[in-house]
Amino acid sequence: MLRTLELLASDSSHLPLLTVFKESRVMEKYGYELELDIVGGRKAPTMAHRAKLALAGEIDFLSGLHHETYRERARGEKRLVYLAQAQNNWDDRLLAPPKIAGFRDLSGKKIICHTKAPCVAGNLRAVLESCGLRPDEIHIEATEVASGKHLDFVDRVLSGDADAALVDMPFDLYGQKKGLHIVDLPDRPVIHNTTLCVTTDYIKANRETVISFLKGFIEAVHFFKTRPEEVVRILKANLARRYGLEEEEYYAHLQREWARLLSKKPYPLPSAIENVYALDVGKDPAMKSIGPMEPWDLHYLRVIDDSGFIDKLYAS
Repeated sequence: MLRTLELLASDSSHLPLLTVFKESRVMEKYGYELELDIVGGRKAPTMAHRAKLALAGEIDFLSGLHHETYRERARGEKRLVYLAQAQNNWDDRLLAPPKIAGFRDLSGKKIICHTKAPCVAGNLRAVLESCGLRPDEIHIEATEVASGKHLDFVDRVLSGDADAALVDMPFDLYGQKKGLHIVDLPDRPVIHNTTLCVTTDYIKANRETVISFLKGFIEAVHFFKTRPEEVVRILKANLARRYGLEEEEYYAHLQREWARLLSKKPYPLPSAIENVYALDVGKDPAMKSIGPMEPWDLHYLRVIDDSGFIDKLYAS
């Protein structure tokens, strides 16, 4: 009989990979099945529930929690740790009408952002400043977009209510099909989307489960990268209702773009860690006593990698 592992996703932007992780059933060979929940559901009605559920042992693994882990350590709570990071490059897309030809045209313009999270809204501001816009020229209106409302969010730009919108995939394609275009911005290394988080209590009590979960996660990334037709079917079957997009081309786009972004070996980039750390410290100077690497425990990923597991997976 399979044991159920409870995995909580912080946001719908994590679902492309995590849905494939669950529906590909790669965990069954290890004796497990996944129960995938998302913040806003029954188990975790709000973001504030994530750390509480993990620390109380009410979930097995968490995807996300990119900033709270540092804040918790600054307060003396050191049990939350990151095990792996599947994506190190920003995937958000800035959509705008043709009149916005480049970032200079965004000066003083209203940009709507789909979440207030520092790893999204904070990175957008930082990117625009790196392009040369002054802080007083940047007008970002960040709101939490409810599930199923992303199309309405893009439509605000189409109606003229906003000058540009930062969106997740595949809503970039929806905007492009409506006549908007993607404003080219510099790449930015980030700790983003599917960052695996767990507690040290859980690791101590479930070491073999942790290793099996990481192996399954690595296999899910391989599945996503190498079996596009199956991935597109899974994505469409599980996300079409949530996204409000029925056409297969959106899920082919999602698979293609995510496959390019996902790391075969899910280590975080040092520059990505420095980014999330700087965003945290900038918001809360009390965290300056916490080192950038303190919440990271890559030992278990290293054990798997050194065994040749990942190399053999891709060699086949």
